[in-house]
Amino acid sequence: MSYEHILVAVDLSDSSQAVINKAVSLAKDEKCKLSFVFVDDDRVALESKEEQQLNKELQALVEQTDYPVTDALVVIGDLHIKLAGIAKQKNIDLVVCGHHHKFMSRLFSSIPKLANAVEADLLVVYLVK
Repeated sequence: MSYEHILVAVDLSDSSQAVINKAVSLAKDEKCKLSFVFVDDDRVALESKEEQQLNKELQALVEQTDYPVTDALVVIGDLHIKLAGIAKQKNIDLVVCGHHHKFMSRLFSSIPKLANAVEADLLVVYLVK
């Protein structure tokens, strides 16, 4: 399958690099656009200082990436709703995200919601630790 635009959902933790690496390897093979998004689902609004800090952290990931990044977005809201909206708006055809196999993840995983909401292929990268 050929992809034109890949969206990488990161959480700004060290494990984000594994998700980015997988997406970059796919993007290089397909020679397609690559975009990053951080979705803050813990807040209803961001103060300017908080938003600047999150953008700075996201930009650091962009600068470390060995592939051109088209967009880097920081948004607030429910992960599945925000990713579905961005995917539709930006013509994303693959969303790449990470998943930890932990007890709480099994109870409250976002993956089923993402699979039902996003109108694009979904790649879930298993994250160790």
